[in-house]
Amino acid sequence: MLRIEMLPAAHGDCLWIEYGSGSAVHRILIDGGPAHTYPALRERILHLPAGERRFDLLVITHVDGDHIEGVIRLLLDAETLGCRFERIWFNGREQLNTVPDPAGRPLGALQGEMLGMLIADYEARTGTRVWNQGFDQALAAIDRSQATLPVVELPGACRLTLLSPDHDRLLHLKGRWKKELDRARVQSGDVNALRARLASSRSLRPMGDVLGGPTDDTRTDLRHRYEFPADDDSDLDTGLEDTLGRGSGEPGADAPFASDASAANGSSIALLLEYPATQPEVRLLLAGDAWPDVLEASIAALLGNPEKRLVLDAFKLPHHGSVANLSASLLARLRCSNYLVSTSGALFRHPHRRALDLILEHHSGPGRPTLHFNYLTRCTAPWSDAADQASRGYRAQHPKGHSLSF
Repeated sequence: MLRIEMLPAAHGDCLWIEYGSGSAVHRILIDGGPAHTYPALRERILHLPAGERRFDLLVITHVDGDHIEGVIRLLLDAETLGCRFERIWFNGREQLNTVPDPAGRPLGALQGEMLGMLIADYEARTGTRVWNQGFDQALAAIDRSQATLPVVELPGACRLTLLSPDHDRLLHLKGRWKKELDRARVQSGDVNALRARLASSRSLRPMGDVLGGPTDDTRTDLRHRYEFPADDDSDLDTGLEDTLGRGSGEPGADAPFASDASAANGSSIALLLEYPATQPEVRLLLAGDAWPDVLEASIAALLGNPEKRLVLDAFKLPHHGSVANLSASLLARLRCSNYLVSTSGALFRHPHRRALDLILEHHSGPGRPTLHFNYLTRCTAPWSDAADQASRGYRAQHPKGHSLSF
């Protein structure tokens, strides 16, 4: 059994994966969504018995707020929740400083610095090493000079192959990181300043009492309970500015395919999950917000033969279905049946129609393609039209907080 849930994380990602059976169920959590959707993740954790709130792996794909803020809140809450993580994968300041860089640039974007501090706090509190465990030099990155991609096997026979980022993409991030810290007037590694900024944030705070006492989080809870219009995030305090690598702005629906220039997105951790490891019955491509050319280069290295396609059971689309993170050449390397779109469409109005049209045009898999959405909003509703599904030969599902089992 393997199940993937796209928790309701507004315009962000929060993926909950379970595999195994009976008393031997293993869990992976990928990203935590923006700050105001954290209650959905917290509620999902509280549904587990107190002794089972354990994750074999927590992945923070990259430093954009719609992926990282919920994890900041989770790590602040982890002791209260009794939540444990055997591994935490995230490329922060210490990891990026190990990438060979002749310029020797210091770095440290604010959210990444905060998260690195909290991971170090978690290690100190639990007495366990978790940060990027399983990777050489504790760096979750691809060295293109090597013939093979990094592979890590988790307990319960789950194999993960790293498809992004590579060293070049991390160096690109490194070039932007210090500029963002300078803008925030925080020096890299200044723990006291980071703790003060974290304590002063209205949205990046723990929720505390698991017995249901007051949490001072009414605004967040209302956002979770009621469906808001897809563009109604403008007045929410979402914590820290989400600008790393976006000097030219978020690519719109009319942008060229494969045009993402965000340093943060380029640094995104993307994984091929295979279960069980020895004779895989399920393969998932979990793309974060990765750049399509990086994914394509890794798939080419993985397959060897340029005529082969990577056979998948599901593909979690990069960057919530943005045209800037898909290309016809990437889709030509895949054979897939299920396409996962994690977004409400808030802020950036993802997914882009042209991106999903490209998928339907280049689909190569058994039977009709199925589009899986975790929200039904004005941005995802166009694919709920039964007549369009019939005429173009696809299916679509829109349950909020969608899960898919294999």
